Amino acid sequence: MRVMIISDLHYDRRVYKGIDESKAWSWLMEIVDYHRPNLLLSCGDWGSAINPEEFYKLLERTTVLTIYGNHDNMDVLTKMYNIRTSNYLPILMKDGEIYKFNDLNIAGINGIIAKKKKTKKGVPRKTVEEFLRVAEELRGKNIDVLLLHETPYLPELFPFMRDDFASRTTLKVVERVKPRLIINGHTHSGGYKVYSFPWRTKYIYVSSDQKEKCYLIIYSTSNDMMIEVWRNYERFMRYRYREL
Repeated sequence: MRVMIISDLHYDRRVYKGIDESKAWSWLMEIVDYHRPNLLLSCGDWGSAINPEEFYKLLERTTVLTIYGNHDNMDVLTKMYNIRTSNYLPILMKDGEIYKFNDLNIAGINGIIAKKKKTKKGVPRKTVEEFLRVAEELRGKNIDVLLLHETPYLPELFPFMRDDFASRTTLKVVERVKPRLIINGHTHSGGYKVYSFPWRTKYIYVSSDQKEKCYLIIYSTSNDMMIEVWRNYERFMRYRYREL
């Protein structure tokens, strides 16, 4: 089984800091056609320019599961359903639900954390308590891949990050769920970063925006996981799960 994982595509009709974000969707379609993944996972921040017509063309090519981040068009994400599956499968993942594909148990926690639950530009936030409640639902469930948008407190990887309630809460989530692999984006700190927790959890940050163009390809079997880090059409890192 071949799985592609992206985060922070940021498909928007603008040029931001010299980067033309309007090219993000065509780039995504090109790399999907190149790799032909069985499943595409996203950690959110698709961008405001996504639309049903273009998304449908993506769903013709692969099955998609995604969480939302803090820069998403919720009207599109909540209405899209996969067309390559035999069941009625929304692309937007439910918090705490386990999605099984072949031998992978996949789960996600949507959104970012705010002190008080609120919505900004149509995208919901979560309170600390809501975030941790989902983690409790997933504790001990043998999760292989956990998708987050928020970033756990890891100053070794992100020296600039604040030691605040959001990053500390996300770290508690990792400690409680203990998935085999956890992926997130959000911080915009280079193309990718890898970290090994003292237990069995391996962490990878990845940014798929038009500046970095990084993404992951995972090959999964019943007892093994090969993880490749790609930038555009170049593979520049390969890890076996136990080597991370």
